Amino acid sequence: MIKNIEHKGFQDLVQYLKDHSPAALAFSGGTDSAFLAYVASRVIPPGQFLTYTFSTPYMNLSEIDEAREFCKKYDISHTVLPLPIPKGILNNPQNRCYLCKLTLFTTFKKTARQDGAVYFFDGTNTDDTRGFRPGRKALKELGILSPILESGLGKEEVRLFSKELGLPTWNKPPNACLLTRLPYSTKITNELLNRIRNAEDYLRKLGFCQLRVRTHDNLARIEVPTADMPALMKKEIREKIILHFRKIGYDFITLDMEGFRSGSYDNIK
Repeated sequence: MIKNIEHKGFQDLVQYLKDHSPAALAFSGGTDSAFLAYVASRVIPPGQFLTYTFSTPYMNLSEIDEAREFCKKYDISHTVLPLPIPKGILNNPQNRCYLCKLTLFTTFKKTARQDGAVYFFDGTNTDDTRGFRPGRKALKELGILSPILESGLGKEEVRLFSKELGLPTWNKPPNACLLTRLPYSTKITNELLNRIRNAEDYLRKLGFCQLRVRTHDNLARIEVPTADMPALMKKEIREKIILHFRKIGYDFITLDMEGFRSGSYDNIK
């Protein structure tokens, strides 16, 4: 059973899910996919809904752990799919997202089909159709369905419904793979990815939630919301960041004056 929410979009989503089973979801553990996983697991018959989380060297390990914990908490079938970096994106090309999703979702679809799924979902919402989203092309080519999008729901509504359902992910900050921290045409190495992961984990330990550490060789360009800038620039915090970042391999540590924004490399003219 699931709490009844009197909203046309939510009711449309419930009906859509009932009409599309057995199904599988590519589950990142973010706000959208967590909302979809919870609702689907409550309205699709038992044993007919599965979730899969990709585990690659360029994804945040904490995200994978959180996805696993969420599914365990709500008794949702969950499988982690370990995958290497696709050869086509080793130099971080501009169509990286397309090539990545094409590879990852091909594996997801093949695995889920072997496990009995007939329909294959992702957590795209209406807001995700705006801006530069090359990965959407791969999903369309593979026939991946987007129930939230098909129901006309955007991010704000997903957060609102998630809060009403009591989901801990309702206000989770948006995230993206670590390759988005690097300029296009940068050679990807495990050392570089680990440095970025280490830097961002450190900032989170200091209390910053929404952030990116964009990396240009040995220069770190920190993005946080403008409201968080005064806290980050306090002498004791600033000195801790400089010391830690230099220890892990950054020679120059900067604060981006434009603040946090998704896809900042795509907006460079």
